[in-house]
Amino acid sequence: MAEEIQLNVVLNQDLLPKGQRDVAIIARLDIAATDAYRHQHPSVPADICLLLDSSASMDEPFAPGDAHTKREGVIQSAKQMLPHLGAGDTVSIIFYDSQAHLIAAQVPGQRAGEIEQHLDTLHKYNGMTNFEAGLKMAQAVMAQGRNASRRIFFLTDGNATEGSQTNTQTLIGQLALGGVTVDCLGVGADFNFAAMRQLSAPSNGTTEQLESRDRAGRHFEQILVSAQRTIASNVFLTIVFAKGLRDLEVYQAAPETRFYPNCQPSSGGRFTLEIPVQSLRQDRRNIYLCKANLDLPSDANQCPFAEVRLDYDLPPARLKAQRAALTIGVNCLDQAAYPLVDTSVDDMFAEAELAKFYEQFIAIQSQDWGRAATILDEMIRRAHVLNDQARLAHYRTLHAKLQKDHHLSNDDLNRFGSDSTTSTIAKKAAEIGSTTTNLQDYTY
Repeated sequence: MAEEIQLNVVLNQDLLPKGQRDVAIIARLDIAATDAYRHQHPSVPADICLLLDSSASMDEPFAPGDAHTKREGVIQSAKQMLPHLGAGDTVSIIFYDSQAHLIAAQVPGQRAGEIEQHLDTLHKYNGMTNFEAGLKMAQAVMAQGRNASRRIFFLTDGNATEGSQTNTQTLIGQLALGGVTVDCLGVGADFNFAAMRQLSAPSNGTTEQLESRDRAGRHFEQILVSAQRTIASNVFLTIVFAKGLRDLEVYQAAPETRFYPNCQPSSGGRFTLEIPVQSLRQDRRNIYLCKANLDLPSDANQCPFAEVRLDYDLPPARLKAQRAALTIGVNCLDQAAYPLVDTSVDDMFAEAELAKFYEQFIAIQSQDWGRAATILDEMIRRAHVLNDQARLAHYRTLHAKLQKDHHLSNDDLNRFGSDSTTSTIAKKAAEIGSTTTNLQDYTY
């Protein structure tokens, strides 16, 4: 068994008195490379595909009051990442409008001047918006790449106006199965954060609305760095929960907060969830949270919670089909025991739940604004518990707008999505060298 990737777990409470019933246990699971493996492989070459919207609406202002167009802002932002390309990196460029246009394929990273000239030709194209055509060409181009780290920067300023939504979703799934990560970036007020988040989900990519040209450039740089620091690929996390657990909830807290509602029953009354982690970064942890209610035994010192398995490839080490495993259990002692409590796990879980409530809100807001307002009430309560004043003010403003107008604008929905699907607690904890699970973080 390889020792390059580690699984670590901490519970929100442990060493509990025997015989307690309906106890809510939250397990924080961290996945990270070992120090030795990280130091040995600080970066890897990446195949990058810039899949950029070239439709007519890209000639509108980048943001209200901005003298530059979306088209100009995207060109500027993409160029900002060019100095950070490595010798082994390649860049492909595809513009898409009513059809897809292959501008460049696998240009070596050291030919930044050539890549810059190709980007400038974005001004020459316009038309409708066809996601299907763009992704189909991107799939063909990425299939020719030789690097294990492969990333698509999928940028749009709105919804697709041509092509098949079903075919688009199929292509997204095929790209994920092929080991390609799709990051969805948006510009302008017509960008649909919720819809694009569904397209980034199968490959566990990120979803970002680029609200300013400066922020856009930083995001291009950050995604490139993420691709260059990918040291594990084809990563799948399987969680098999113990028999008899109830009220299961599973979240990815970092890199982007996601709620996984589809635990499937398996033999023996146990539930199983497989998560396509896709890739692991050299300098970041992936963090997952599993919550369940269980009954503690009265005649044993251990109560099983879950069995965890991680399957992955290690391209820098030329290793395939590696595996790490971990068994999670709750420790039980007699009534005189002093429980171990880690409130940071509870706080991280409470923040992660905001992503679940956001998805519930999006599913219902256009049909029943009253129920949507009730969901916002719960989100306001969670923000208050977390003492998150920024979110608290934002959610209260949205609640007032919903009560007044019975709907929210697209801009409101996009900001709401971005605010609710990033865990500030987990983002800090995900940085290698930062941790919230040290012994001093426990209370007795």
